[in-house]
Amino acid sequence: MEEGPENMEDVDLEEQPLPHSPPPSPRPPLLKSSRKPAAGGSRLLATPVRALSLVVLVVGLLFSVHLLVHDVRTLVLLAAEWLCIFFVMSCVAACERGGGDDASGSNGGLATVAEVALWSFAMALTVTMTFWVAAGLPLPAAAVLYLLSLLAVSACFAVLLN
Repeated sequence: MEEGPENMEDVDLEEQPLPHSPPPSPRPPLLKSSRKPAAGGSRLLATPVRALSLVVLVVGLLFSVHLLVHDVRTLVLLAAEWLCIFFVMSCVAACERGGGDDASGSNGGLATVAEVALWSFAMALTVTMTFWVAAGLPLPAAAVLYLLSLLAVSACFAVLLN
């Protein structure tokens, strides 16, 4: 009985491969770097949010160019809405951070400002496009469009607040 544990100490189980499993193959470095660990829900939405950000920027740029050519007053309205929403959302982001979070550094603050600017622009763009399109629609269609606009703005607000 005493020889059993001594024999077990001599055998190193970690170095011996199991008879039923193939040896582990090394993963290519691209696969390791491309997958990010899911830390909460924010990492899971990173790619769709980036895609939506690109859509907002492209649509916003095209709509702004169209307004510059055809309707400068609406372009001014878009800019005023963006500045107003940006100011309010900057205040919300500053309150949410608490002002004492110096661990993120200057890049974290710049990323926050860029994110607030982007989503503020998305909100202003949604509202302006809704006003612009709904001007010629009958009341029920305009009401549905305004409801959809409010839902989109609420989604942008939720993305900002994580």
